[in-house]
Amino acid sequence: MNSPKSGKLRYFILAFSGAFLVLALMGLVAVHLLAPTENTASSAVNSADTFYLPDEKDDLSLFLVCLDEKAQSPLFFALIRLDMLGGQIPVCFFPAETALNEESGFATLQQAYSQKGAPSAAKALADTYSIDVSRWAEVDSADLAEAIDRMGAIDYTLGEDLSYQDGELFLSLSAGRQILDGQKFCDILRYPAWQGGPTRRCEEGAKLICALLDQRLPTLLSDETRQLAGALLDLADTDLSYLDYEERLPALSFLLSLQGEAAVPCPIFGSFTAEGVFLLDALSLRLLVQNFA
Repeated sequence: MNSPKSGKLRYFILAFSGAFLVLALMGLVAVHLLAPTENTASSAVNSADTFYLPDEKDDLSLFLVCLDEKAQSPLFFALIRLDMLGGQIPVCFFPAETALNEESGFATLQQAYSQKGAPSAAKALADTYSIDVSRWAEVDSADLAEAIDRMGAIDYTLGEDLSYQDGELFLSLSAGRQILDGQKFCDILRYPAWQGGPTRRCEEGAKLICALLDQRLPTLLSDETRQLAGALLDLADTDLSYLDYEERLPALSFLLSLQGEAAVPCPIFGSFTAEGVFLLDALSLRLLVQNFA
């Protein structure tokens, strides 16, 4: 028969064990609830450290001239803008015969470049159309092809068959999806027989550069590949510096994080005069100012 003392001891042990178990469960629940809160707070701090608010001070317009090393003449004239408030990178190609105003001292973009070089052509274009051109760069097609090969091939869809042979240029590509290395990329830019003439050629050129930016710009934003950006800048004659690139890394990362494609082609249309000068139409003039002013 159990004594009263042993019964009391048994009740004490059971009560103590139950209380300990309850306290232990409460501790586990507290740890479970508090741990996510701490992680969330840490994440919020990290997000705050890397938060970027679009600022027009990060806007930059680059006038790009590419020389055809085979023909020793400009392959294209292009304008590429980092537009932070617009959340995009508009790209526009210009026919070489694009008209400039009398105050510039040149009749066409080609003339300005041939006589005074890329910096003067950039200024003349900016003054004529009341747009911002803050940097210029000049690169030959061999260096452009090398830059593309360093960054990686481009996945691109051609809208029409391309077949052409003249001298050193031989091109035979079917409409549809293409994987372009640097040489094919530049050969498409050289193609002279687009249906639609010079403006169609400019439109396709802008699309090509947009595909290049959207697909390969991310490779230049990581810590591991920033050296590549410096190496690519060394291929060009330019007043665009590595500091320009470095200061805009948060802006570029922000643009590429947005839904959709950051780079957008800005086609221009117009007509040629009897003298062969290209005049932009009213809609193209408005779009040019809207995207590049």
